[in-house]
Amino acid sequence: MRIRRQPQDGFNLSFLDVMACGLGAVILIFILVDFKAFTPDPAEEKQKLEQELAASEQQQQQLQRSLDEINDRIAQESARQEAAEEAQDDTTDTQSKLLKDVATQLAVVADLEDQLVALSKRVEKSANVSMQGKGEQNFIAGMKVEGAQIGLLIDKSASMMGTSLIDVLGKLSLSDADKVATPKWVRTRRVAQWLIARLPQTSKVTMVAFSDTAKRLGQHAVSTASVSGSMQAIVRDLGNVVPDGGTNLQLGISTLFQANASITDVYIVTDGLPTLGEGLSRQCKNAVATSKSISSDCRQALFIETVRRAPKNVRYHIILLPIDGDPYAPSMYWDWSRATGGVFLSPAPEWP
Repeated sequence: MRIRRQPQDGFNLSFLDVMACGLGAVILIFILVDFKAFTPDPAEEKQKLEQELAASEQQQQQLQRSLDEINDRIAQESARQEAAEEAQDDTTDTQSKLLKDVATQLAVVADLEDQLVALSKRVEKSANVSMQGKGEQNFIAGMKVEGAQIGLLIDKSASMMGTSLIDVLGKLSLSDADKVATPKWVRTRRVAQWLIARLPQTSKVTMVAFSDTAKRLGQHAVSTASVSGSMQAIVRDLGNVVPDGGTNLQLGISTLFQANASITDVYIVTDGLPTLGEGLSRQCKNAVATSKSISSDCRQALFIETVRRAPKNVRYHIILLPIDGDPYAPSMYWDWSRATGGVFLSPAPEWP
């Protein structure tokens, strides 16, 4: 019996080997290709790193500049604070010094006030009239009573009872006792006493109280300031004067110089421009006749006429106790006193 040989399967094995080798080759190719694709270029990487380094350096420089600016601001602020602290210390030292100086001056002033109070309680031998007061209220800067022949003109018109027209109108119906007790008239009398108390001992004096009438006060037309009895008589007569009527400054001046034509200095105590007198225009006269009052323009014109008629080569000193509603009185009286070499004064309400 013939034995049949089985064919060998070598072809199939060789094909598989070939296929495996081919597949391995392909995979190797892919691996090599991919590796090559993702392998970085050293030049490009270097350039990229250099760019990043440059950017980092630029950012560092910016941060350093910002830090320098912040440090400069901190230094400037510290310098300002130090300067402010030094200035505050200087100010504190200055304030302390000023406070010490003020305290010293206040102590000196207090001592002087005590001395003045003590002196005010004593009657000086040279004083013409005794006045009751406290310290500096008996004196006033800028007004000195002087002159060889002195005339004192005291306004006794109704307006000397109040500080406004309504105030005056309300006091017209008062009794004489109440009129002389009104605060403004009491002050007017004290001003007159202040003038009398400071008359030079060698001076001759004449006093006239005026409104729509005029009256010489005292025992004599011309009195000697050193004679206390004569001064007391003037003060006594002034105490009996009752304020009333309008203001005729022309009449007061003419009465004063009729009593003593040699007067060199006139001291006028009043509160405003005149309301009566000669020399008014026809228009002003008609206005006064119809309305029983005088306008501001007419009062100014009447004052100018009064000054024109007043004796020349005489110094006129004015003490103005102003009333509301007469705004031109201070300037016009000031011009008059300045033109004649006199003194104008509108004192504080607390004086004298």
